[in-house]
Formats: sequence, C-alpha cells, structure tokens
Amino acid sequence: MADFKIPKDKTAIVLIEPQNDFLSEGGTMYAHIREQLAERRVIANLQELLTQARGRVAKIFYCPFHPFDPGFPELKKGGPACEGLRGIEMDMKADWGTGAWLRGTPGPEIIKELTPQPGDVVVEGKKTLDAFHSTALDYYLRANEIEYVVFTGFHTDWCVESSARSAYDKGYRVIVIGDCTATDTQEEQDFCE
Repeated sequence: MADFKIPKDKTAIVLIEPQNDFLSEGGTMYAHIREQLAERRVIANLQELLTQARGRVAKIFYCPFHPFDPGFPELKKGGPACEGLRGIEMDMKADWGTGAWLRGTPGPEIIKELTPQPGDVVVEGKKTLDAFHSTALDYYLRANEIEYVVFTGFHTDWCVESSARSAYDKGYRVIVIGDCTATDTQEEQDFCE
C-alpha cells in the first residue's frame, strides 16, 4: 500500500466546543462527560495534538458554542426555541449560575488547558450542532485554501459528527481524531468511530 500524506499547508484542525460548561467541574454538562474525559485522557491528548500541530498545519480553528444573555432575550418569548432553552436554564444548573452557556459566567469560556495561542482563530457565532451553520467557518477554510479538515472536540455524537458531515458535504476531506473527541459514554463514542 502506498504512503498517504496529508499536505500540511492544506490542512486545518477544528476544535469543537472546548468550554467550561462541558469540560470543567461545575459545568452544566460536565457530570455527563467527566468519566470519558478522565478514562481516555482527551484533554491531554488535545493539548499534545495542538502543541505538535502549531506551525505545521495551515490553521487551528476553535468553534465554541455562542453564549446567551441571561433569560435568553435573543429568542422570542414562548417560541419553540425559547421553550427548549428554558429547559436548559432550569435543568442544567452550573456552580457559577443557572443555565448553560450564559454570557458573563465561566461556562462559555474556553478551558485554560486549551487556551488559543497566537495564530489560532476563534470562530464566533456557533449556535447549532453544526459548526458551519451559523458561523464563518466555511469562509475561513476556503480563504486559507484548506482541503483537509481534522475535527476534534465535544460531544462526538452531536456537534463533532454534525460538523464533520457538513464539511464532507461541502467537499472537504474529513478526518475525526477519536483520541481527541469525547462524549457521554464509551458506547456512544464507539458508535461514532
């Protein structure tokens, strides 16, 4: 079999939702993913990958989930989207406040272990599972002449998989690094790999 080499100058790493609400004690989703993070050493794996990749791949993009203002004033009161978020606000209490991804709390902040470095790009505006849907990610990838998109991050079976499928549909060559992704259970992770 011939060696397969990925052109570094045509490759970007996309890190999905490396935020406190998912990855830090007290986060609204942390209790669900904590065991997988520890058992599989996902954050340490990500740190190692990013350290080795900086200066070697064309770009590293961070796609955090967009924060909401308390009470979700961005959404129509009583609308279907607001009803869904009301459940998040009531059911997902964080140590630093009530509700997930609330602006002004540590929840939506990127965890310290994965702090973006000079040259990394934080893509703002992610409001859905798919990192392409409400952001400029596709524009940034095309502007940098990226052909290969390497996905990492959280949750594998939700946002990572949705974004990877979207990238494939847009014509990118897609790679998902299993050791640098995590979700709530090993069974769910295995299903994605």
